[in-house]
Amino acid sequence: MSDSKVQASVVQVDITPPVGIPMEGYGAREGVSQGVHDPLVAQLLMLEGASRRLILVAADLLGIRLGVTRNLRTAIEQAIGPSDGVMIACSHTHSGPAGFMPEVPGLRTYSDPDFQHFVERKIAGAALQASRQLIPVQLGWESGRVRGIGTNRNDPDSDRLDDELLILRVDNSEGQPLAVLMNYGCHPTVLGQDNLLLTADFPGAARSILARIFPDTVFLFTNGASGDVSTRFTRREQTFTEAERMGSILAGGVLGTMQKVESSSSATLDCSTHALEVPFREFPPAEESQGRIDELQHRLDAMKAEGASHGDLRRVFTQWQGAVGQSKMRESLAGQSSIQTELQIFHIGEGALMGLPGEPFSQSVLRIKKDSPFLYTGVVSYCNDEIGYFPDAESFRDETYEALISPFRQDVATLIEETSLTYLQEAHHI
Repeated sequence: MSDSKVQASVVQVDITPPVGIPMEGYGAREGVSQGVHDPLVAQLLMLEGASRRLILVAADLLGIRLGVTRNLRTAIEQAIGPSDGVMIACSHTHSGPAGFMPEVPGLRTYSDPDFQHFVERKIAGAALQASRQLIPVQLGWESGRVRGIGTNRNDPDSDRLDDELLILRVDNSEGQPLAVLMNYGCHPTVLGQDNLLLTADFPGAARSILARIFPDTVFLFTNGASGDVSTRFTRREQTFTEAERMGSILAGGVLGTMQKVESSSSATLDCSTHALEVPFREFPPAEESQGRIDELQHRLDAMKAEGASHGDLRRVFTQWQGAVGQSKMRESLAGQSSIQTELQIFHIGEGALMGLPGEPFSQSVLRIKKDSPFLYTGVVSYCNDEIGYFPDAESFRDETYEALISPFRQDVATLIEETSLTYLQEAHHI
């Protein structure tokens, strides 16, 4: 497919729910939301070439399921007609609203169709507005490195993380940034389970800082290699001041990287969406599961009595959480062998966005980027669907929380990597 002149527009809408809605992100959180610290938003970037129209939506939500994505696509199509691709990327804030994930006995108990419909209408309206505001643009990719926000949350002293910050800059005809898409991998978990104020966490803080410098630019955040990366060992406290500090680090990286972009007014635009079946694991018998839970509980009690460090206690506690979650999954997924989901690729100029329906680990993302045929490849997690963790082999070996809580077979990371690379190769040769 040849390059063509590109038009674009970007619209940001407020999707903050009413106070009092349950919150998603921490199973141990008690109570519903008590207020709003900063607005939650959905940002819609529309790119249109001679024969293709792509729509990317970045939303301050923990995640959504594929059924919600399909409803959103239908709502957008009803508002503006067919598009070649609609990608929904969730930030994975752990201080956002519940209601977008299906009810799972023992694991999740709240679904809110009314709030889902509200968000659908807001995003469809944003698409309608964007379709009427298209202007000629130039766009380009650039990458940088950002350290100090996250580490590997199971092995913080290792180098097992992807610290790349990838930028897609979209400029108007005068060279001023209309939109900047950032792709960076880390759990937005500066605020903890005790927080009952709705917030976009550090990505929202970064956007606010950047908007003060570029008030006419919309900054869109998409998450990347976040499955095993979080702020657990880098945050100094779990406060909004700390979220602002973390956001400043990300904003600084964006400011430096976006100044290096070389833009072009012509680019290839394309999209491909592929069905994917992900097999479930075989869960251990009930007695074995309970034995593992008891073993970890005893170890945790002994460590507390011995005055173990917070970091050491946290590792064992998350293993205990994972063992409990695995026991509940064994019951809720009984009789099911796999789940149907999708992968999606946006081809934009020299780069590609590889959308994954869950939480990829650093090693998987690094391999996809290394072997991708595109000059720039962003891996977008929590994209169009949220089906869980895709742990790597080391995590299964070490029985980390993520490996225990994941419902998938031990080869899930290899499946995600190889399937993604196959489709990236196909997209590159079209």
